[in-house]
This record gives sequence, structure tokens and C-alpha cells, in this order.
Amino acid sequence: MIFACIAAGGTGSRMGLDIPKQFAKINGKPIIIYTLEQFLKVDEIDRIYIGCHKDWAQYLRDIIKEQTDAYDKTEVIDGGKDRNETILGCAYRIKEQYGDKGHIFITHDGVRPFVTTDIIKNNITACREHGFAGTYVAATDTIAISADGATVDSVPNRKTLYNAQTPQTFMLDGLISAYEGLDEQKRAMITDTCSVITLTGGKIHIVEGDYTNIKITTISDLTAAKALAYRK
Repeated sequence: MIFACIAAGGTGSRMGLDIPKQFAKINGKPIIIYTLEQFLKVDEIDRIYIGCHKDWAQYLRDIIKEQTDAYDKTEVIDGGKDRNETILGCAYRIKEQYGDKGHIFITHDGVRPFVTTDIIKNNITACREHGFAGTYVAATDTIAISADGATVDSVPNRKTLYNAQTPQTFMLDGLISAYEGLDEQKRAMITDTCSVITLTGGKIHIVEGDYTNIKITTISDLTAAKALAYRK
């Protein structure tokens, strides 16, 4: 089976909103609904889980029921203390319900509403062929490395650098096995779900992303998202 897990547990504190950022509206529609709709267009996906802060879980269930026709295809679960804990909570929920063998597990940010169906489908194909896949775009800015935040130590070759996006997609049993193989020190090093794989020596296949597949984390991002939604 193919499952999707959308991480939507943020509180919106960095944006200064009175609601979590995933519920902020673009042209009258909550961001999380834009995101969910893209996954609902992919018929291969059997079930969609959304990790949400427990205080907002019922509100999310209500708007899914009101604004989509996929209430029975979705399940809202309590999110964890951070994105990775939310994703892993989804993974263990699926294992509890369906076992972990042979399933594809697609993970995505709830506030990345402009993901295309092609990117989602390409992740599924790449996961089938390679076991693990992630969405990336080539870096367009020069990146500097600084250990002390005051002086530049080095500037890596931009041709070797990529910006990570989501979806990130895994064979479910492989992801759980890799995570359980990490000690506490390595678990603390996880910056995104793909890190679970790379920290255990696995390889992530690159799926080409899109520069419009932005993550909305600031008011400026929200302004840009409104312009993108208008154009689309």
C-alpha cells in the first residue's frame, strides 16, 4: 500500500499569527487544504495521515470534512514535539494498523502547498526503484560555512549543493529499521527524515523538485504564496 503523512503540527509562532500557520488562508482557503488536495489527486495513495497539534486536531477534521470529499481517506493524529517526531509517529501508526512490510511512505510538509502531482508520483516511482527518495532543487545561491557565525571558514562548490524540499519517500520498513538503529546521539543529529537514512549509510535518490514548491514559514512566504496561488 501507499501512505502519505503530512506534518502539520506547527503553531505559527514565527509568523505572529493567532492561528497555526497551516490554517492561514490563501484566497479564502486554508494552506493545509491546498496541500491535502494535491495528494488527493494521486489515486495511487491509499490513505493520508495528517499529524496536527492535539489542540487543533478536531478543527482540522472539521475543515477536511467541510472542504473536501476525502474525510474517509484521511486520519488526523496527534503531532509530536517536532516535525520528525510527528513523521515517525505516523510511521508507527501505520505499522500498528497495517504492518510495515512492502508499504511506501510519503512524507510532506503541511505548509508546502504548491507541490505538484508529478513530483509526488516521481517520488513514488523512485522509491519503488531505489528504496528511498527525496525532492531537491539545485542551489542557486553561494553557500558559506562558518563554525563561529562571525567568519567564513569555507565556500563549497555550488555545483554539488542542493536545497532539500518535500516530499521525502521511503519504504516504511526501511525507515523504521534505520531509525531504530540510531543511538540517541545520532537521533539528536536528525535535521530531516532523510537524515535517518543517510546517518545509517543509506542512499537517497534525488527527485527533481520545483522552485515554486516553497515552504511557508514567514509572513513574506505567505505574501509570495498568495501571488503564486493567483498565477496558478
